[in-house]
Amino acid sequence: MCCAFWAVSSFASTVNVDVTEEHQVIRGFGGMVHNEWQGGGGLSDADAKLAFGTGDGQIGLNTLRIPVYANSNSFNKEVNAAKSAKKYAGDDFILYATPWTSPYAGANQHMSSSNYQKYVDHLNSFNDYMKNQGVPLYAISISNEPDWCGEWACWSADEIYNFTKGYADKMRKNGVKVISTESFRYDKNLYNKVLNDANALKNWDILGAHFYASDRRTGDDFFQYSLADQKGVERWMTEHYTESQGSGNYWRTVTNTGDQANQNKRDTVNAMDVAYEIHRAMVVGNFNQYTWWYIRRCYGLIMEKDFGNKLQVSSNEIGKVSKRGYVMSQFARFIRPGAVRVGATAKPEANLFASAYKSAGGDSVIVVLVNRDYQKDKEVTIKVQGADVQTFHMYTTSETKNAKDEGEVEVKNGEVTIKMQSGGNNFKDCIVTLVGIGTPADPVPREPFNGKAFDLPGKVEAELFDKPGTGKENKTYSDADSDNHACTDEGKTAECNDLREGTGVDVYKKATGYVVGHNQEGEWLEYTVNVKEAGEYTMFASVASDNSTGAFTMSIDGDVIAEVVASGTSWDEFNDVSTEVTLPAGEHILRMTVTGSWFDVDYFKFEKPGSTLRLAGARMQTGFQAGSYGVFDLSGTFVGRVELQSAGEMHQKIRGMVQKGGMYVLKSRDGSRMYRIPVAK
Repeated sequence: MCCAFWAVSSFASTVNVDVTEEHQVIRGFGGMVHNEWQGGGGLSDADAKLAFGTGDGQIGLNTLRIPVYANSNSFNKEVNAAKSAKKYAGDDFILYATPWTSPYAGANQHMSSSNYQKYVDHLNSFNDYMKNQGVPLYAISISNEPDWCGEWACWSADEIYNFTKGYADKMRKNGVKVISTESFRYDKNLYNKVLNDANALKNWDILGAHFYASDRRTGDDFFQYSLADQKGVERWMTEHYTESQGSGNYWRTVTNTGDQANQNKRDTVNAMDVAYEIHRAMVVGNFNQYTWWYIRRCYGLIMEKDFGNKLQVSSNEIGKVSKRGYVMSQFARFIRPGAVRVGATAKPEANLFASAYKSAGGDSVIVVLVNRDYQKDKEVTIKVQGADVQTFHMYTTSETKNAKDEGEVEVKNGEVTIKMQSGGNNFKDCIVTLVGIGTPADPVPREPFNGKAFDLPGKVEAELFDKPGTGKENKTYSDADSDNHACTDEGKTAECNDLREGTGVDVYKKATGYVVGHNQEGEWLEYTVNVKEAGEYTMFASVASDNSTGAFTMSIDGDVIAEVVASGTSWDEFNDVSTEVTLPAGEHILRMTVTGSWFDVDYFKFEKPGSTLRLAGARMQTGFQAGSYGVFDLSGTFVGRVELQSAGEMHQKIRGMVQKGGMYVLKSRDGSRMYRIPVAK
């Protein structure tokens, strides 16, 4: 079937996969069983085979979440489900548990600190019970949804911190890992205090969170958590359903939606919302594990009739894998525990998302492509670095396909182009998983574009960022998509060029030469530079824009040295903005990071103070503002730096610095303020 799907097209989006660029370890994918709430019908052995098997028509889960009941007489209710899940998941099986209430705090109640040890004893008794039943826990959480507690126990941020610091380590009986309290809306304020205290943080093994209060329209910032990234905390998404009013077999249907955090309203139920959320959990949020809510439910992974049969679920649907289940299987069947997420172009074009993984042994490469564009099929080129992949096996779930085995596609010279085809007449959105066997390769180092570092003082052309290697430390750029918009946007083809073809960086040909444009917040470029002499420099950036939103930072080896505003009135008029920076001697990595979108940049020029102040046309300010100022004479020679708190200090401090009287110029570090000062000697 290779020839049916392999194609070459200049219109294909590109996904660059770098197997040597390692991110988080994946623990797996799972679902929930709560027999008390499900009336004893949580998970039969047949259901467990469908959910935890990894063959055709099965979902491939490896993780089961169960409740810790307040009454120990109910501890046995999930034992059979756990045993069945373990039987089909095998060595990959992970069982973890969450308490909603306890003998010491019921619905809408806060637990007294005097009962903390008793609460630990209660959790440990459940831990012991499950071990004795032959289905030991991998992890146990402190509490479910402390911030949605009308139906279960409540915890404040301070209570979470105090319990974590004083008692959470005592929950590690039998080697069980500790999961934090699981915020229903991923409220960082409930985690920050623990993350900022190393003694408390050592008592958590996993940060658990729910994705309620989010949907497909929620911004990426909901999933991002820079503090958790900094602390290297493992994160599990321990509960969510994208909506509960519709059928798990709906592909794209207008109906009532809503969950415990989002208002019930008429909306589009879209099976691809599940794929999009998993993608963002893994790629944007760096989560290690993803758990759906009920495995068997009318809106779950295995179909069940709904209460009152309002959806009129047909009998031949019940007990079978739902569309949502098949969407989840595109991740779960192939990305097995111990796999590592690797580098991949996350958004090669609008409504198309990609992630990539390598197996625990490093011999398999998995690429997952999510097309959320229901109007268009997609053609995608996958380029693989860091592993010798000869063929990919291709699987598709769409409106008409259920994890369909599409056969093999051949990889030639490290790349292959596929068509994501839904196979239906109505909607084109689909999810494709590519599974390839590959021999790992050693990382390839980065290189300066011309084989030599840029010497400073001197000019750094924006488009000549370093040639990327492979491996996370050898990335030299980050772009929002794989398109060069000078080539793909309407009316810009005259500016198109192939100088940095394959990177997706938007290099244009303008009147001034090559420039980097279409800059969007979060993108960055890196350059190897060689600073001849440590000290203060003036940096000039040649920028153009027709708005006031543009801004970027410059950093050396990760340390920010300047914040620059890149606003303007025309895309064709390039002007120098300047700021003073301090550079260390020797070879370093210079990075430009976009902090405000939409500007073009031609070059960055670094000059020693005194070479030129560029006073021509400069506008001198009135109305003094305190700050740090460089002092220059009118020839542009740098005299020194002065800290001024008031205008009255100007003459006295400058008079003590200069050798002769005359006119001098004060210039702020960012170049936004300049004052002309006469000095008498």
